[in-house]
Amino acid sequence: MRISLVSWFIFSLFIATFFSMAALSVSGQCQRDQQQLLLGFKNSLNSSLSVKLGTWNQGTDCCSWDGISCDGSGRVIGLDLSSQSISGEINNSNSVFRLHHLQQLNLAYNKQLVGQIPESIGNLGQLTWIVLWNCKFTGPIPKTLEKLTQLIHLDFSYNSFSGPLPSFTSLKNLKELTLYGNQLNGSLLSTNWSSLPNLVSLGLGQNSFSGTVPPTLFQSESLKAMDLAENQFSGGFGEVKGELSSQLEVIDLSHNGLEGQFPMFVFEIQGLHYLSLSGNKFSGVIPLNAFQKLKNLSSLDLSYNNMSVDSSFTNLPFPDVYRLNLASCNLTKFPEFLKNLSLLQHLDLSNNQIHGQIPSWIWTPHLYHLNLSLNFLVELERDSNMSPYMDVLDLHGNQFQGKIPFLPQDAAYLDYSNNNFSSVIPSEIGDSPYSYFISLAGNNFHGSIPKSLCNNLYLAVLDLSNNSLSGSIPHCLLTQINMWLGVLNLKQNNLSGTISDTFPKDCGLQTLDLNQNRLGGKVPKTLANCRMLEVLDLGNNQIDDTFPCHLKSTSELRVLVLRSNNFSGYVNCRGNNLTWPMLQIIDLASNSFSGKLPQGLLMTWNSMKANKFEPYSPHLRYEFSLLTGIYFQDSVRVTMKGLELELVKIQTFFTSIDFSSNKFEGHIPEAIGDFKALYLLNLSNNALTGPVPSFLGNLPKLEALDLPNNHLAGQIPLQLANLNFLSFLNLSNNELTGRIPLGTQIQSFSEASFGNNAGLCGPPLEVQCDSPPTSKDGLSNSGTGNHVNWNFVSVEIGFVSGIGAVILPLMFCKRWRIRYYKCTDGVVYKFFPKLDPRNKTRRTISHWTPGRRL
Repeated sequence: MRISLVSWFIFSLFIATFFSMAALSVSGQCQRDQQQLLLGFKNSLNSSLSVKLGTWNQGTDCCSWDGISCDGSGRVIGLDLSSQSISGEINNSNSVFRLHHLQQLNLAYNKQLVGQIPESIGNLGQLTWIVLWNCKFTGPIPKTLEKLTQLIHLDFSYNSFSGPLPSFTSLKNLKELTLYGNQLNGSLLSTNWSSLPNLVSLGLGQNSFSGTVPPTLFQSESLKAMDLAENQFSGGFGEVKGELSSQLEVIDLSHNGLEGQFPMFVFEIQGLHYLSLSGNKFSGVIPLNAFQKLKNLSSLDLSYNNMSVDSSFTNLPFPDVYRLNLASCNLTKFPEFLKNLSLLQHLDLSNNQIHGQIPSWIWTPHLYHLNLSLNFLVELERDSNMSPYMDVLDLHGNQFQGKIPFLPQDAAYLDYSNNNFSSVIPSEIGDSPYSYFISLAGNNFHGSIPKSLCNNLYLAVLDLSNNSLSGSIPHCLLTQINMWLGVLNLKQNNLSGTISDTFPKDCGLQTLDLNQNRLGGKVPKTLANCRMLEVLDLGNNQIDDTFPCHLKSTSELRVLVLRSNNFSGYVNCRGNNLTWPMLQIIDLASNSFSGKLPQGLLMTWNSMKANKFEPYSPHLRYEFSLLTGIYFQDSVRVTMKGLELELVKIQTFFTSIDFSSNKFEGHIPEAIGDFKALYLLNLSNNALTGPVPSFLGNLPKLEALDLPNNHLAGQIPLQLANLNFLSFLNLSNNELTGRIPLGTQIQSFSEASFGNNAGLCGPPLEVQCDSPPTSKDGLSNSGTGNHVNWNFVSVEIGFVSGIGAVILPLMFCKRWRIRYYKCTDGVVYKFFPKLDPRNKTRRTISHWTPGRRL
């Protein structure tokens, strides 16, 4: 969820509208028909958890019920059931649509209200105020809303509404239209925005609207706030003809696909307070004197475009903004005009090419948020006095060395990761009781983990990964984990000892990553108290235990990595209540697990069966602070194509199973055939028997199939030729026989993919298949009587007809074969760029400033 100045602007209008409407409510004696309609509405839903609905008693006046407002005649005009945990579906015949005098309807924060909004909503012709914020409504927004001509405020944000936006042209009184975080699409040009003469606030961010931004929005006589961020708008603005609005105060078009020359006309909208155009593709150079007309500007964000800001002039006035974001604007030095900004509180100059020292004058008295990450800074200028109000300090990805130069006394967010620090961690690192984010990852800190970190009661993220820390994990650090701590990342250090079995009952961990240390012992039983756990990575340690069936209560688990330890025994767990429906990545490789693969357990992994649309979070991450919008980006290593790759961003739809290098036996379970969302399957180096199952050919997303070094027998199923996205296949060192299926995909793999199977023949192997014996009429004879094997006949026909166009070039023309390989990989990397081994980005902490969502 994105919180920005735009959101607060809309929220203030919402509050003003709410209290103005509440002031009109006068309680009268409830009319009987009104009471019956309300009770009918209550009975149509599951309201057992609702506090307000618990007061709805037939023997009392309905105008006195919680959440109900009446007029002087006892007619219901207000219904407020927000945050009541009610669930169910509201259909067309629901009695609520017969409350014809209803003016205010608020069902916000009921996340189990599902289904489509019925067309009957149009019966409530007196509605002035409707809020369905953060429910689970789906389908199109009903066109009958256009009948609600008295409507002033409409907020359907954070549902799953889809389809185009209704015209709303009849809503002449509408002031606030807020539809954040849905799946709405199409063009906004079909709406005649000039027909909404009273529209003050428009919030359509986090949808899928496309096309061009309607130029009439910049000319509205009433519009003050326009937020179209995080959509799919493209192209440029061209020339905006006509007089520009004198009312516009807020413009947010960030994170779209807008391109072309920077729209200089925005500098003519002199009433602007807030301007965000970050995350687009605008080009050109913006001269510093262009900002002179924006005397009211208080917040400016031009980050992450293809343009530059010319900061060479030092004597030109610049608006005295309190918030300035110029990340990735090709700056090579600190702009001199910053010295004159007396109100500056928030400064982001990250991802530029600024070298050398941080100047002492940067520490203005009011500065509380400073992001200088991803530059080439090496030290602080002497006599630097940091602001006593410093709340956020981000210096990650620079070239600082030696000891940490300073620790802000009360910083809530501190990131020194990915530098060259090489000292011990200062013992006072945990002295600030209000720190919620500390990252020292990717340095060369040594020594032990300071116990002072246990003193911080509000710490949400602690990342000390990729250092040289030694000793044990302080017991107090695990004992005092509470509902606040969501991420503990200590991977890639030299930590030893055991994991203390002291996780508290109110454990709020979502990510526990201890990979690549020297930890022994067992998986703590009390880890089951962390019911919100999503990522558990204990790989590459010395843990000696059985499969952790005691973690069955962690139903939110998405990533489980136990590889390269000393686990043993069966993976099957007793009982039928073990379920990880959200599991998408599991890695048990290089242990001593034995027995059959767990058919029952596999059947509970629902996320591997179908792709799941998650509009708010395309990557697995921990959002620990909605007010600042900063989150921790989870990462994990997977083995693909025989190489270990780091997924710096874990797509919520990416799924992987790696059970390699164990002692599993028996057949490959049928349950895997239901994993339509599976991308990687590695069962190599086990003792599996039986055939290569044909159902593997029905996994449309499969891109890597690794089954070597087993005892698989029989023929390779023809269905494997259907796997269009398969870019890696290894069936070597088995007992397979027969002809390798003919098809462009399978034929593209190297001979090594099929090696050491004595009975296999046909391309790409050099072993030729013997022609089958034929009967007098020329048809093949299987040896058990005359029988036509039509599968092989059809394959042969396909082979003959296609060999000249496809197979022969792939077999004998190296240039064609290399191009084909690149094309196949290119398809995969197009959808999963972070799997591309050429991608050298290795950032694990992502930053999302207010108004920006990655």
